[in-house]
Amino acid sequence: MTKREKLLRALKGCGATSDKATFTRLYVENRISLAVANAAWREGAKFAKFIEDRDKANMEAIKASA
Repeated sequence: MTKREKLLRALKGCGATSDKATFTRLYVENRISLAVANAAWREGAKFAKFIEDRDKANMEAIKASA
């Protein structure tokens, strides 16, 4: 895995956890465009929303079957 791939994964993770401080540090310390960094953030945030919706649906299904 290249350094860029690792950076993009880390930026996505920041988006998923809403970690703006780490996102900013990674962006400033690495040579990457803001557009690419923001896209990675949005992907992470989208993934976090998916997980939240999935877990909510699972809990509702459990409650409905009880």
